[in-house]
Amino acid sequence: MSVSCELCKTRKVKCDRGQPSCGWCVKNTHICEYKQRKKPGLRAGYGRELEARLDRLEDIIQKQQNQITQLSHNSNPPSHSSPQQESSLFRSPPMIHTPHIPRPETALFIQKPSTFPSQSSLQSDFGYSAPIPQSPFETDRFAGPSIHQPIAQQNDNAFPPYDLLYGLADLFFKHINTWCPILHRPTTLNSLFGPSSLEEADRILLHAIVATTLRFSTDPRLTPENRDRYHQTSKEKVLLYGLENSSVKSLQAMVILALDLVGCSNGPPGWNLLALITRSVVQLGLATESSSPMVAPQLASIYTLRAMVLPEPKDWIEEESRRRLFWAVYILDRYATIATAFDFALDEKEIDRRLPCRDDLFGRNKSVETRWFATPERTDYAMNKVENLGSFSYYVEIIGILSRIHKFLKKPVDITSLSSVEVWQTEYRDLDREIETWKYNLPSEYGNAARLFSASGANKLANSGWVMLHTAYHTAVIRLHSSAAYPTHRSPIFTPSFSASQRCLSAVENISTLCSYVNENNMLTKLGPPFAFSLWVAARVLLVHGSTIDHQVNPSINLLVSTLREMGRYWEVGSRYGNLLSRVLQEYQDSQRAPASFNGERVTPSTVKILADMRRCAFDLDFLISRQPKHAATRAPSITPARTPAPNELEYLDVFDFFNMPRLPVSMDGPMSYANGAVGDQLQIPDGGPSNEFNITNFMVDASSDWFMKNQT
Repeated sequence: MSVSCELCKTRKVKCDRGQPSCGWCVKNTHICEYKQRKKPGLRAGYGRELEARLDRLEDIIQKQQNQITQLSHNSNPPSHSSPQQESSLFRSPPMIHTPHIPRPETALFIQKPSTFPSQSSLQSDFGYSAPIPQSPFETDRFAGPSIHQPIAQQNDNAFPPYDLLYGLADLFFKHINTWCPILHRPTTLNSLFGPSSLEEADRILLHAIVATTLRFSTDPRLTPENRDRYHQTSKEKVLLYGLENSSVKSLQAMVILALDLVGCSNGPPGWNLLALITRSVVQLGLATESSSPMVAPQLASIYTLRAMVLPEPKDWIEEESRRRLFWAVYILDRYATIATAFDFALDEKEIDRRLPCRDDLFGRNKSVETRWFATPERTDYAMNKVENLGSFSYYVEIIGILSRIHKFLKKPVDITSLSSVEVWQTEYRDLDREIETWKYNLPSEYGNAARLFSASGANKLANSGWVMLHTAYHTAVIRLHSSAAYPTHRSPIFTPSFSASQRCLSAVENISTLCSYVNENNMLTKLGPPFAFSLWVAARVLLVHGSTIDHQVNPSINLLVSTLREMGRYWEVGSRYGNLLSRVLQEYQDSQRAPASFNGERVTPSTVKILADMRRCAFDLDFLISRQPKHAATRAPSITPARTPAPNELEYLDVFDFFNMPRLPVSMDGPMSYANGAVGDQLQIPDGGPSNEFNITNFMVDASSDWFMKNQT
């Protein structure tokens, strides 16, 4: 409390304070008031704030003085300054501020009173139009022209107008970050649209967001020409910056751009960028935790230590953002590689990371620990707090299992050797148990899909991460079991498995149910190219099974194809999948309506035979089927050769295809037939035997003799 009451202070006398009032106030019947003592001096940060305002005012006055001086010496209007110069003139210096979340008024440019001269007054006084910021929201933060300037005249600016730019950033968090949650929304928006100066790395991140989210904007100013220009400009800036700079933000920008490339192009453009990203994520040290023995050895050793490129994260949000960035790169690498027989660019021997935490914990900036991702090098899994894991955490785990399935199916297997086939079947069963155990151990809120689709859960919308998680799981099931259900090559000891085909069909049914759910709840725009890939996988199984075993294609394929075409409005790979499936489906239906031959049989179209060769990826299918004459049902395809695509075909390669079934030794990849005799465990293959290609349309098998169901433990 104060030493004197307020009246005694006014009288400038010492207060003879009593209880509860001073004697003078009591004697003169005045209200005795004591006020709380305030801290001396200005409030914290006020001096810097005032200094920043004065600096900004001086900059603007100096700029106007320069313009007046130049006009007085030259009758011609001065040339416009570059965007970079304008940015330095209009951007306020850094100041201490509280975290800022952009509000609607920011995007809508609600005008606020200004003490600075208006642009119209400058025009009347000097005959010159200068972009004077009339409010804090018109500050030339992005080196862009005024919002009032028509978009068609903004050819010299790399960014769209401010309101459109903010709208694109908002679309990113609505349509991209939902299924690839790598950015922390409040922190990112504060960095990009807050009051502090915009760094170059932030500008590049914003360019990546523009390139990837233009597809979702319906702004009438975005004509096809403007879309192409903004997309091309932003893409080039991200690529150039990423080649010259190694940082977390530059890597985030390239990952976001990679999502755009794999969704609209299919080949070297995406491959090249992914190759750069996967090596950068390792070199920056993002593949390991800071506490990993790979970084900080626990035993005395003389081996060469890894270089530490990045500084320690300044807070938990930055630490978790780095972790999520790595897992996004991991998932991209896996989807890009399972389409081929190549090895993964990210070797699991280089990975020692914890799983990402639940999305809501990340959004609330709540620091938690999660369990370690399972790798051959990691043996300690003592910490396992399930309550900290979410959809993205389990999504990473199922992609890890899918990776092991890919490695397994990439190994050659001699289908004429009993011992080789038995080894293959044992590993096959082990992977089947692993994927089912993982599914069984999922918490109910993530693993129980039936509850979501039931009447009681009808009003509870599943988020995008949940849908991506379950489609990835069913895709992994198809990836594993289609190798046994529809083998292109077979022998008396390597035959199709009936139960494996049923597992595939069950997975397809679940994907179709998810597809219906997504359409009914308008979630399609919140899912990415991996979802389109899963729909393609499911539809292909229906085509192959229906045309070779059931002789009637399941009508569910129409839903999958129509959804792919709808998704193609945003991600072009969806259209490619849909068009390819439609072509084959139409030719198969035409062949079924055609009259049968004299022996009562109908000839299977060549496109169906090509599609049924499960070793072929979508690029080969597209290449071969598109070159088939319409209704050329009598022309049989050749044995699957190893074919190098021509340079002009590379752009059509699809990174999201994987039907690459058990590979054969080189000597086996040709015409063959099988005799009944064998020497030891090796079947005899007579020379000049008939081709095994006819089996492509005959996957029938005796369920009672199914090898997969025997010796189950």
